[in-house]
Amino acid sequence: MWGIRRFETRDLEGQRALLQDESIAGEYEALQGPQSLEAWLADPFRDPRLHFVAEERGRLIGFASPFVLAGREHVFAATYIGVIGHARRRGLGSALLAQVEAGLLAHDPAVHESCLNAWLPSPEAEGFARKHAYERVRSFWLMARDGAPPRAPEWPPGITLKYHEASERQFQDLSDVYNDSFEHHYHSTRTDAGDMRALYTRPGFRPDGYVLAYRGGRPAGFCRCDLHEGRGEITVLGTSQSARGIGLGRALLRWGVQWLERERTPRVTLLVDGENEGALRLHRSEGFEVVRTRAAWSREPGRDARA
Repeated sequence: MWGIRRFETRDLEGQRALLQDESIAGEYEALQGPQSLEAWLADPFRDPRLHFVAEERGRLIGFASPFVLAGREHVFAATYIGVIGHARRRGLGSALLAQVEAGLLAHDPAVHESCLNAWLPSPEAEGFARKHAYERVRSFWLMARDGAPPRAPEWPPGITLKYHEASERQFQDLSDVYNDSFEHHYHSTRTDAGDMRALYTRPGFRPDGYVLAYRGGRPAGFCRCDLHEGRGEITVLGTSQSARGIGLGRALLRWGVQWLERERTPRVTLLVDGENEGALRLHRSEGFEVVRTRAAWSREPGRDARA
C-alpha cells in the first residue's frame, strides 16, 4: 500500500528516477538533463512545503508540486503531478492533488486559481482534469525551427547589449523589463530582483545563455535560452512596451537561435501562448512551426466535482 508524505532532501535521487521512468519521462522531458531537477527544485516560485511524494515499498511512485505565482489579477497555483504507470487508476493522483489543495488553502490562502497542464494528446490528463472540475482554458504551442542556417541579428539603432554580470543592478533591470514586457499577457506575474537572482543563479544555469538589451540607458528587452535533453529552448523573450515595433524582438529571437545553434542542440524550440498572434507571426516568419500542444486547465481551489 502506498503512502504520501512531504518531499525531503533524501528523496532527490528517488524523484530523479521517478521522472526518468518511461511512463512519465515524456511529460517531464525538460527535467531529464544534468542538474535540471536541481534547477526545478530551486525555482523561487515553487512552494517546497507542498511538494508531496507517494511511496510504496521504499520506492517513489508519484509526486505533486505546486508553483505559486502572484499574477496581476490574483495569485494562482500551477501544480505538476506525475504517477508512475503501474500505480495509476488507484486514486493516487487524486490523493496527491487533494494534499496540494489542502496545503494551498492552509499555507497560501491568497490563491484564487488552481491550474493543471499537460502535453497532448493525453486522454488520461484530460480525464483527470474533468474528474476534478478543471476546465480547459488555454493552449500553448511548442514550436521548432526548420534546419535553415540561422540569420544574424539586425539590432535597431541605439540598442546596446549587456551580458551576465550577476549584479543587483542587472537583476533589477531584468525584473523591470520582464514586468513591463508581460504586463498584459495571460497569467502575467510580478517579479523582483530577488526572484531574478534565484532564477539566474540556479544549478546548471548557463550565464552566457542570456542577453539584456538597453535603449537610452534603460532595459528594453531580453532573451534567455536553456538546454534540455534532446533540444534547446528560447525559454523567455520579451521587449518593453516602449521598444516595440522597431525590430528588437526579431533581433533577440535571432540571437537566441544563434546561441542554441552554437551549442549544437538537436532542435531549437520555444513555447508560445496559442492566443499570442503577434508572437506566432514573428516565430513563423523566422522558420518556426508548431510541433506539440500543451493544454492548461483551471478551477477555483477547493472546488472539486466529487465534493
